[in-house]
Amino acid sequence: MKKLESVSYKNVKLTGGFWKKWQETVALNTVNAVYEQFAASGRISAMTHTWREGEENRPHIFYDSDIAKWMEGAAYILQYVKNPELEDKVDAIVNLIEDGMSSEGYFNSYYQTIEPANRWTNRINHELYCAGHLMEASVAYYEVTGKRKFLDLMCRYADYIEEIFIQTEGAKFFTPGHEEIELALVKLYKATGEERYLALSKHFIDVRGTREEMMFDFFKNHPTYAQDQNPVREQQSAEGHVVRYTYLFSGAADIAKEYGDTELLEACERTFDEAVRNKMYITGGMGNMKHGEAFGPAYFLPNFEAYTETCASIGFMFLAKRILNMDPDSRFADHLELQMYNGALAGISLDGNSFFYENPLEQKPTDLEFFHRVGANGRPASRVRLFSCSCCPPNILRLIASLGDYYYSTDGKCTIYTHLYSANRAEIKLGEKKIVLTQSTHYPEDGRVTIRITAKDPVKATLAFRIPGWCKNATVTCGGKSPDRIEKGYAYFDGEWKTGDKVELNFRMDVRIMEADPRVYADCGKVALMRGPMVYCLEEADNGQSLGDIRISAKPGFKVKYEPELLSGVTTITFRGSRRDGDFGGALYREYNPVRKEETEFKAVPYYAWNNRGEGELAVWILR
Repeated sequence: MKKLESVSYKNVKLTGGFWKKWQETVALNTVNAVYEQFAASGRISAMTHTWREGEENRPHIFYDSDIAKWMEGAAYILQYVKNPELEDKVDAIVNLIEDGMSSEGYFNSYYQTIEPANRWTNRINHELYCAGHLMEASVAYYEVTGKRKFLDLMCRYADYIEEIFIQTEGAKFFTPGHEEIELALVKLYKATGEERYLALSKHFIDVRGTREEMMFDFFKNHPTYAQDQNPVREQQSAEGHVVRYTYLFSGAADIAKEYGDTELLEACERTFDEAVRNKMYITGGMGNMKHGEAFGPAYFLPNFEAYTETCASIGFMFLAKRILNMDPDSRFADHLELQMYNGALAGISLDGNSFFYENPLEQKPTDLEFFHRVGANGRPASRVRLFSCSCCPPNILRLIASLGDYYYSTDGKCTIYTHLYSANRAEIKLGEKKIVLTQSTHYPEDGRVTIRITAKDPVKATLAFRIPGWCKNATVTCGGKSPDRIEKGYAYFDGEWKTGDKVELNFRMDVRIMEADPRVYADCGKVALMRGPMVYCLEEADNGQSLGDIRISAKPGFKVKYEPELLSGVTTITFRGSRRDGDFGGALYREYNPVRKEETEFKAVPYYAWNNRGEGELAVWILR
């Protein structure tokens, strides 16, 4: 087991291109749009504990978590954009928390307002989940601004939680109903050096699945819903509520690294691999069951009914990054990248102001209208500005704002790993020396990347560069020389590095035609298109209706073109294909007619950008 640390977002500056544009979007639009909706819906005022029965906007059990994720996202933005007004908004909320915190150190806007006598009695009601998100936000705000008030308040809260769950065992349950505090406590430990917080996180990991706990209604009280079926180290597969799973195992991965617990790391890798092997959509989307927001059976991956919550993809990025820091294997970075560009990014509109909770792979607005009428499907046909359960908007906000955290890892002594590619500048310490890596690239539109090295004094080090698993024709050179070795999908160069050295990478971005295991019944006889890390889709705006009837030609003649005026600038794929004669004479069925219309061209756009031109049909999978 390695014990790498991610190079902090504070030391990785995105300097241009795809993700720099997204960071600008969330800083200019998303952070304000989410704040406005949270203020209008009563989430912020709930923290004053002044709501009274009969008033609008009754506080909810998860409101604090929504606000906390917004605060965390705002903190990351303040790292790269000076915005005193935004900082004042965060400070004002911190003051509300200070004013509302009990003498013991407890803060929860729902319980302190609605059920003041019932704290720590109902495992289902998100108390520890909300506390964890507040802790994460406090760490981020301290790291960026240096202000300690929020951090100190959350240390008081963590001390109180330790008292209740370890010292006095005064709670009516033993572990969080919705996991999240496990990873948050590790962040709090790293920010403060207080080992009791690390021990408390380990306690929650160790106890889970070992005691009889209050269960949930979703799975008829089955323990898999909240990963209670076994001790964490013994779990064999990814089960239950997807976001709960990802947050639990992200915390478990942190504990595995801090304590050198190989058994726990094996459980993280085992369940992660099982999930991506037979429960993951081609977009990276996770959660094929609306019921319980959960993993369903292996290979059951319906496209129209896909739940694939935005937060689930974000959670898988959290977990992949943590495993990668103990086992630098490119497959974990591959899945991290897949979620970045597809499963997670589809959850936000191009202007950054509206959001998807669910991310289907097929859509027909007329079908949605019917399901809405009969109450069978609550999914909106377009992104919206606020959900009643609005976890996804601030989650994608904090992810994009902190994306620099995902690019590099180091052992701090002699090795640096490069996991992701886009224009950026990273300052990385190796012992007492510092090395700067500067990436120049138009990735993901183009697969050519140049990484230049700057160092005041020569630095003896090993630099490792990920070769994406999707690329079968990659070249990686330094001064015309090939890597010293390639291990687990990383190209390693050993040597002494000085200013002016550069590494050149070229990942051929051919259009790839993908097919699914035949056990994925929904995709039999169909293919999907990918280019680089991106999944493509067909939209009604480009191809008309009845997308499910389009058949790709045996010789598709792919044409790849960057279109700067389309969807804020995307690379499109055009291909040849055909449709059937659509005249059924008013009948629902007819005898099979193999003759199809003359081939024509169809256009595919990146999946993340769909539904930004009004409502219309969507299809990721195409007849072959």
